[in-house]
Amino acid sequence: MVKFLKLFIVSSMLSFSANALAEESPVKLGVVNVALLLEQAPQAKNASSNLEKEFSPQQAELKSLGSKFEKQQSDYQKNKAVMSDSQKMTKERELTMMTREIQRRRNDVQELLNLRRNEELAKLQSIVNDAIKAIGKQQSFDLILYEGIAYTNNRVDVTQDVLKHLQDMSNKQRSEFNK
Repeated sequence: MVKFLKLFIVSSMLSFSANALAEESPVKLGVVNVALLLEQAPQAKNASSNLEKEFSPQQAELKSLGSKFEKQQSDYQKNKAVMSDSQKMTKERELTMMTREIQRRRNDVQELLNLRRNEELAKLQSIVNDAIKAIGKQQSFDLILYEGIAYTNNRVDVTQDVLKHLQDMSNKQRSEFNK
């Protein structure tokens, strides 16, 4: 009986203290959809357009090489009936070498593009994390979660607030740049 009474008193005290804490300051939670931010933030769009500008000469060169290859292959197909066997072999070797060169250059450009994209993504993730922290402090959040959320009520989703903060940062940087 004494054990039961002690257990009842302890559980009552814990229940009372938990209720007092809950009434004192409710925990404020938030959730952020980082994928949406990385897609819609002005900084992401700027990074994407900068990468496009940076790699457009290489893409144009690859396109030019592809056109040159198609023209040479077409010429070979037209003229192979009148070529000697040694001329055919030489031309086929040239076409094979050209195919390998185009593929090698394409792989090099793709690898370089992937490296640069990862660099830009790392910068962007840092900016997004700073924006999330800023919103967390401004709006007094206790916890903001992202990645791997199965369901979120719109009441705790602060993605649009973070996106607006990123847009404001971008506009501020542009206006300071134009001064």
